[in-house]
Amino acid sequence: MRKLVLSVLASAAVLGCVSGSGGINKNELMGAWTSGGPSFDFYIQDSTVLYEFDMEEHPYVLDGDVMVVDFGSEELGIQRKQILLLSKDSLVLQDVQTATSTTFHRMQ
Repeated sequence: MRKLVLSVLASAAVLGCVSGSGGINKNELMGAWTSGGPSFDFYIQDSTVLYEFDMEEHPYVLDGDVMVVDFGSEELGIQRKQILLLSKDSLVLQDVQTATSTTFHRMQ
């Protein structure tokens, strides 16, 4: 029973970090994010994401709590990342296809 209660509380905490309307506050999402390296991994703007690995801007849309990024190439295609956590300083993304999660920190 205790595990069930803890699981429900953890789920509620995660859901509380995203907008209650099922959407994400873009203003909180925008900015430079790093997974711990000396440089940014990506920089989220209003309608594009600038990735460090190719230094190109790629269009994205938010579909509820999923960020859908069009890389415009056959190799990378369209990628979907579910936003599991969004706070002032942290962002946790989970790849919808592989279920791999990565934690990012806002760069100052």
